[in-house]
Amino acid sequence: MWSRDVLKTNAKKAIGGKRFWTGFLVIVVVTLLPTLLDGLFWAGNYSEKIIYYFAYQIPFADTGMFCMLSLAIVLVGILISLPLEVGRSAYFIRNRFGESRLSNVFLGFQGNYGNVVKTTFVTNLIIGLWTLLLVVPGIIKRIQYSMVPYLLSDNPNLSSSRARQISRLMTTGEKGAIFVLQLSFIGWFLIPVLAANLLDNGAFEMGVISQVVSFLGLTLIYPYYYATYSELYIFLRDRAIQTGMVEPEELGLSLAAHE
Repeated sequence: MWSRDVLKTNAKKAIGGKRFWTGFLVIVVVTLLPTLLDGLFWAGNYSEKIIYYFAYQIPFADTGMFCMLSLAIVLVGILISLPLEVGRSAYFIRNRFGESRLSNVFLGFQGNYGNVVKTTFVTNLIIGLWTLLLVVPGIIKRIQYSMVPYLLSDNPNLSSSRARQISRLMTTGEKGAIFVLQLSFIGWFLIPVLAANLLDNGAFEMGVISQVVSFLGLTLIYPYYYATYSELYIFLRDRAIQTGMVEPEELGLSLAAHE
């Protein structure tokens, strides 16, 4: 059985020293790259101006054009954000074993890129549909399939159905404990949000400052969070291999490393 304290202690060791700042850069890349792309059209207070421009300044602009533009933005998010999530998982897993390379964040674009996009998209779609039905089932499904990006970071060739099956097996009987683990970080995440709200007095300049404070604060916390979750994945993965749920070769691992 795993312990929250042990996972967090191991995570702190994994991101200690200079490795923390590499992890910080990984979070910045994963967060900012899709945001910057989306921000070309929707960032901050400019969204209304852009909508006005397309709706009134271009004679041939219509609802169809606006929908196509929105669809293009969604597709960019799917094609970039989802592989980056897999790359983020790859970085923190490999960092645990001493391979702290920033380039690992782009591993989701390598190997079977199409399968990575398809599997993560379908998985997120399933979670979203369950969430639309009821919040609690959505939370359960999110936890149940939370190992999918990590599994794909180990083996991007895993089929969509197999990745979700393994994730379900790994989290069976663990969902309550995993939920409590996630809740244990709420205090950390509230600190930058509260600090940002204290700085925001409604003025544009202070609004920008509060957003920067919130972003930097959350970005400084995420390496600790994802390092902890990676520790959980490694524990559950090793247990799954030892109990015969999955063969190490299926995850691109050697049997000798788990004996």
